[in-house]
Parts: sequence; C-alpha cells; structure tokens
Amino acid sequence: MASLSYSPVSPLDKRALIISRITERYVYIKYEKITRHGCSAVTSVHSRPPSLDSNIITPNPFRLRYLDLTDCQRLDDAGLERIVRHFSQLTHLYLRRCILITDEGLKAIASYCVLLRELSVSDCVLLTDFGLYELAKLGANMRYLSVAKCDRISDAGVKQIARHCYKLRYLNVRGCEAVSDDALEVVARSCSKLRALDIGKCDITDRGLRVISHHCPNLRKLSVKSCEMITDEGIQIIAYYCRGLQQLNLQDCPISLNGYRTVKKFCKRCIIEHTNPGFN
Repeated sequence: MASLSYSPVSPLDKRALIISRITERYVYIKYEKITRHGCSAVTSVHSRPPSLDSNIITPNPFRLRYLDLTDCQRLDDAGLERIVRHFSQLTHLYLRRCILITDEGLKAIASYCVLLRELSVSDCVLLTDFGLYELAKLGANMRYLSVAKCDRISDAGVKQIARHCYKLRYLNVRGCEAVSDDALEVVARSCSKLRALDIGKCDITDRGLRVISHHCPNLRKLSVKSCEMITDEGIQIIAYYCRGLQQLNLQDCPISLNGYRTVKKFCKRCIIEHTNPGFN
C-alpha cells in the first residue's frame, strides 16, 4: 500500500489503521490498539498495488473522506457497493482503470455517497449513459468528474450530468467520441462556473467552442486535443472571450499560425501545447 494520510492526533488517539487487501468483492480493513478517541482524524487512504484477497470489512467505519482505488482491476460492483455503503462520507473517490465497474457501481455511489464532490472513473470501459443518469442524482455537490475514455458514453449522459451537477468546476470527457456539440452546449449553459474542460477526441466543432466561450468566460484549462473538426475560428473565439485561459492543448488539431498568434495575443499567460513545429 502506498500511503495513509491523516491529520495530527493527540497522544491518546493512537489507533493504527491497516489497509489489508482489496479483492474483486471487498475492501478489507482492520484496527489495532483501539483507544477511546477512535480514529476520526484519518481522512485519506491510497491503495497500491491491487494484488488482492479476502478478509472482512470493519463494521465500525471511520470518517473516510478520500479514497483512491486506481488500478484495482479486480474490484467489481459488489465490492464497490460494500465500500461505499460503509464509507458513506466520502467526498473524493478515484476508480481509474477499475475495469469491472459498471453502471450498477455508479448507482451504488450515488445512493450512498451523497456528499461526493470528486469522482474519476476514467478508463472504466463498461460504463454507459445509464450510469451518468445515476450520478446526476448527486446534484450540485459535484465539482469534479472524469469519464475519460469511457467510450460508451454519449451526449445523453453528459447532458444529464450538466443539467443536475451545474456547479461542476472540472469535466473530462476525453475520448468519448459520441459526445458532440449538442452536449457541449448544455454543459456551457448549465455549468457556467466551469474552470477546466477536456473534450479531446470528441465530436466537437467551432459551434461548440463558440457556446463555451460565451457562457464559460472564466475557463482556465481547455483541451481540444485531436478534435479534427475545429478551426482557427473556434480557437480565436475562445481566446477572445476566455482571456484568463492558462493552459490550452491544441495537439493534433488543424490550427494555423494565425490561430496560435490570436491565443498568444489575448491570453497572455496561456501555455499552449501543440504539435506544429512552425509555432515555435
């Protein structure tokens, strides 16, 4: 296991927490040297690596806020449901590349973790729009969502998220090739506080960028990597209206030196990632 993060505790509050093993069905946790103050200061657990077998989960959960189960590739919906049922006060949950998780797992998250603010299910390839319908029930609490490379997700699911999770600050739909300008328009109109957006390799055109520029002027980070249908016009509109832009990824996009110069003109502090040697 890589790390266990906690806040300072008094000498009397020395309960040691041991993260044992996470299998395809359960997360297993046990305590040593239990004292009268409990372990309320523990807020963060990281799990590395996922080489895992069985035991029992504690019936007396602590107030875990942050849980990173990235690359636990044997974790399935049953195990995830057990985790979120016991750790219902989670605010940050990371399930990147947990490839057995399906929409049922997202339903469990939405049912139990009503305080959740950040969720990454990037590369969870079995997820569909139905899972996003469930996540949308978390509503305005959600600030950060990544469904990157979940290629079964389309406009329908992203629209549902945007309408209900309207306080999103970060949205990553990179590699969701069925996501188009239609979804981006709903995101822009609903999530005006958006600060970071990754729409790389999505079905996006200048129309989508125009709506984003008008409704999300405080955007700080934008990636349109491998969006082959955008042009200088879309990028120039973004640059003109989103002048606080700090990071822009234009890799593998058909943008000319003219578009590049417009970004440099209006977005003075913007770092531009590109693959065009003529821009240097």
